[in-house]
Amino acid sequence: MKARLTLRLTAALLALATSASAQSTINSTHKYAYGANTGWLNFRPSAVDGVVVGEAFLAGNIYAANFGWIRLGAGTPANGHTYTNASGSDFGVNHDGTGTLTGYGYSGNIGWVNFGWARANDPNRPHFDLLTGQFSGYAYSANTGWINLAGNLTTDTLANPDTDGDGMADAWEIEKFGNLTTAGIGTDKDKDGQSDAAEYAADTDPNNAAEYLRIISQNYNAGVTQVTLTFTTRPTRTYRIQTSNNLPNGGADGWVASGAVFLADPGTTTTKTLSFPGGPRRFFRVVAQKPL
Repeated sequence: MKARLTLRLTAALLALATSASAQSTINSTHKYAYGANTGWLNFRPSAVDGVVVGEAFLAGNIYAANFGWIRLGAGTPANGHTYTNASGSDFGVNHDGTGTLTGYGYSGNIGWVNFGWARANDPNRPHFDLLTGQFSGYAYSANTGWINLAGNLTTDTLANPDTDGDGMADAWEIEKFGNLTTAGIGTDKDKDGQSDAAEYAADTDPNNAAEYLRIISQNYNAGVTQVTLTFTTRPTRTYRIQTSNNLPNGGADGWVASGAVFLADPGTTTTKTLSFPGGPRRFFRVVAQKPL
């Protein structure tokens, strides 16, 4: 009897951090950057004073014994999602969602610290890895020179406040809808069958019915023991493929991860090949996950 396989693709909603306090996301041990002229810079001088790395921007403070504090932003951009760095009151370091940092920090003793000096393809641009949280690259101060972020600086997670508890981070919701009231639990603004919260989970456009997480193609080998999946992806999310012998319905045949979490391929789609033992049927799904 010929094996029968069915593909299924779903987007998993992300668990959001909803802390009212400015709890630093920086690892309590791996918390230092270094500059030849600045010495060691501590990104987590305390849990509440340290740097908070979010999906859209950073906040909090760095401390250097040689000159004091560097502020990376207050955590309250004027537009709700991105520091403009156009005025002294709306400055800070932005995060584009892929790990790349831009914008400015400020110190009363050394002035501005530039995180946005590099072109997009410069290997020394300020950046952190979406899988490991490890920082790399350099920030620059006209008064003190280069600050090396690599080697001993890691963020354990990304902070994403969701003050209205609807499954969408505030910054993302404001960027996409202009407020926190247009979208809510169960809403689907573009009527594409994916809730707005599911679109946030995959970081797809909730205002474009043609954009949502889905399989583009699937191909099997002659023995039906290998499948190649191509599916839509975003560089701001990580992914995991899961399999099941039967669609889970509260029984023993739950979803099982097939391999490790991975980053998206360059571009708008990703292709993965999986091998599996033969059988009467097998189900697959791809789950989008918040980095870290």
